[in-house]
Amino acid sequence: MYLVDTSVWIHALRPSGQTAIRSLLKPLIINGDTAITDWIVLELMTGLRTSERQESLLEWLTPITGLAFDPSWWPIAWGHAARLRQRGVTPAAADCLIATVALQHKIPLIHCDKDFEAMKPILSLQTLDWAPHLR
Repeated sequence: MYLVDTSVWIHALRPSGQTAIRSLLKPLIINGDTAITDWIVLELMTGLRTSERQESLLEWLTPITGLAFDPSWWPIAWGHAARLRQRGVTPAAADCLIATVALQHKIPLIHCDKDFEAMKPILSLQTLDWAPHLR
């Protein structure tokens, strides 16, 4: 199982997305090896274009495993953010939350976002960086 970041879903869902990313993601979806969290859904919703419908996106994501964020993990996420900042890494708050979900569920995170690679050695985050597949 892999938590798939927003930076990957954008390429999978949009016709203008990178074909290489879609090709890598498709077998993982078919095999049921992809997961998402509510925050990623929220990020995708904020990126909807006027021609795109919320219902269509939610329907498309229905077969993807949803991973919960337990409220007791907030102090863990805060600690990650503080530790990262102390080491000179300042990712978005959303990325700290997404990394916390991956860490707490003990699964790798697939992304196209350099911030996760900067977080990786500090948090012992398992990642698959698909950014090299972007043109």
